[in-house]
Amino acid sequence: MIASVPGGVWAGEDKNKNNDDDGFFYFQDTNDWSQSAIYPMSCIETKNGDAVVYALYKKNHNQCRKNQMGTYKMSVEDFVRAYTRQVQKEYENNGKEYQVNGETMAYLQCQEYYYNNNMYYMKVGCRNTGKGFQVQAYTDMYCTQKATMNYNMGIDISSLRVSFETCKACVASSGYNQYNNQYNNNNQNQYDNYYNSGVTNQHDSMLCSTANHYKETCNRACRRAARKSSSSSSRSAFSGEGFSALGKFFLWVLSLSAVFFLLAALAQRKKMSKQDAMIEDAAIKSSGVDKKYIPRIFIGFILFIIVLILLKKKALTWFFLVAINIALLGYWMHLKKKAEQNAAVSGFQLYGDGGAAA
Repeated sequence: MIASVPGGVWAGEDKNKNNDDDGFFYFQDTNDWSQSAIYPMSCIETKNGDAVVYALYKKNHNQCRKNQMGTYKMSVEDFVRAYTRQVQKEYENNGKEYQVNGETMAYLQCQEYYYNNNMYYMKVGCRNTGKGFQVQAYTDMYCTQKATMNYNMGIDISSLRVSFETCKACVASSGYNQYNNQYNNNNQNQYDNYYNSGVTNQHDSMLCSTANHYKETCNRACRRAARKSSSSSSRSAFSGEGFSALGKFFLWVLSLSAVFFLLAALAQRKKMSKQDAMIEDAAIKSSGVDKKYIPRIFIGFILFIIVLILLKKKALTWFFLVAINIALLGYWMHLKKKAEQNAAVSGFQLYGDGGAAA
């Protein structure tokens, strides 16, 4: 996969080496991440560059279903560095070696790239799907203006793998527990090795500590972009962002319209003739449904739709809400038409063809 440090520091080097020449991981963090989690949502394009949107969760999060601390964003470069350092530590604490690709990591920053005697500026950014990364071409040396065409330079970034839409424990393995104990037992030595000011580059959770320290607010537009990206793929473990503001508006509209159609149909039904009521009751009975169970069936259907809304099953929610509105509207119109026909027949019988009373 990848290394978490610039400058071509490879796996297999001295594990006690700083590996953080620019001080990116040097900060103080007193949070306990042992029962927390992080959920990378998607990779989006912002006015300040591509960024990873993620959510942090407190303890008892139930696989990132509740107790969310908030939704935030970090630049692709910073998030990948933190994510990679976390995985690197997990490998080391389990006695394994994590292969690092320093050349790939270099493209997290803007790089000059010569191809066919032409110079390009390249940097890793978001895929169109929002669930991975690709090398983007830029027209300026700061990689702020994307080129109109994206060139295939053959740069291998397959090692840049972040598990999007996956609930990842901040402290993921028993190896970490052992590492935390060693860290606590050697706390003073760690400070002596790095800083004497209470700041260290070795944290309980390299990913969550860094994501919390460098987090930026993900505003409404940011969350909307993340949801748009997330809607292209399904996930069952994460509760999601739910219905958008427009979606919630139409939930209310369709719910209220269903109530209106129901009340209108019931009011219209009271005006039915005894003969029509008997015909309808006979039709219901012939279908094998006892009339007294109809209100219970309707209430059960309403509860079923509420459960779909709570589970954020959007497609099924819209389908059943629209279906019940069409059914109630159809029933109401049927009753109105029947009443109008009966009124017309009654008028004909009363006045006859000549308009005079019979």
